[in-house]
Amino acid sequence: MVIAAGFCFALFRKIQLIPADPWVPAWVLPSYLATLIAYFVFRAGRWHYLVAPLGEVELRTTLPVSMAGTMWIMVLPLRLGEFARPLFLAQKTEIGVGQALGTVAIERVVDGLFVCALFFVALPMLPEVHGEQAVAVERLRSLGLLASGGLFGVLAVLVAMALSPGTVGRLVKATLGRLIPPLAEKLEALARGVAEGLAALPSIGPLLKFLLGTVAYWASNAVGTWLLARGCGLDISFPAALAMMSVLGISLLIPGGPAQFGIFHYGMILGLSMFVSEAVVHDQGSVFIFWMFVTQLSMGLVLGIIAQRMLALDWRATLTGSRAAQPRPDPS
Repeated sequence: MVIAAGFCFALFRKIQLIPADPWVPAWVLPSYLATLIAYFVFRAGRWHYLVAPLGEVELRTTLPVSMAGTMWIMVLPLRLGEFARPLFLAQKTEIGVGQALGTVAIERVVDGLFVCALFFVALPMLPEVHGEQAVAVERLRSLGLLASGGLFGVLAVLVAMALSPGTVGRLVKATLGRLIPPLAEKLEALARGVAEGLAALPSIGPLLKFLLGTVAYWASNAVGTWLLARGCGLDISFPAALAMMSVLGISLLIPGGPAQFGIFHYGMILGLSMFVSEAVVHDQGSVFIFWMFVTQLSMGLVLGIIAQRMLALDWRATLTGSRAAQPRPDPS
């Protein structure tokens, strides 16, 4: 709450958190919501192709588990919701939390590299800008290069972990285990599980399906961003919407407060600053940011709650970090 309050204070002069006139043409929100459904389905469904090699699991399980996990990613601060999918999957399958965490790590790195690539692909297609917009573009270009370098570094670490799971477990036990002796065995098992999950990455076929799902996920996001921006009175091209979405995606790699409040808004402001003035950001941009934040959060909550109830997932496992006990079959 402190983080969110700090962002709220900082954003007060840049945008209207609740616009004085938020209304948009009747076609805008239904069109954007249609792209959001595709966005969430592709985002959740692609994860199946990463976890399937780890054990016997069906899409009808991984899809709602991923939907519910996405909700917790959106709700909890500091990206703590990333633990939700592994914990939920452990409730419904024999796949360990550590192994599933390995797939989550790969997914995050792939997403980060993908949005960085989209940003640099979109840059040459953008209209020529001058003044404060040109300065913003150069700053974001530097940010994109920095983010790309960091993500490639993380990817190299994950590959090294996948190549030697046993070494990872022993290394964690010898370092963190000595600092926290009561948790030494658990930390070693978790680290080994993550490495084993990475080592079990799918063959080329399932991996291509995951990457196609990633393309579809970000494509639906880009189309929705462009439609909503145009509907809110922002005269921007599709490449500009693509670049703006990429800046938001890079920004959201940074852990933030509950519902990513503040980080989300600043990412949108940074993206808009490449194309429009501060006055336009404050007026039409506020309407655009307001509806994107509210609709994404609302859709994520609705789909997540439905998915969690469908599988009778124990939400307390997400808050306590424990694997809920599996229900025992009725002896009768």
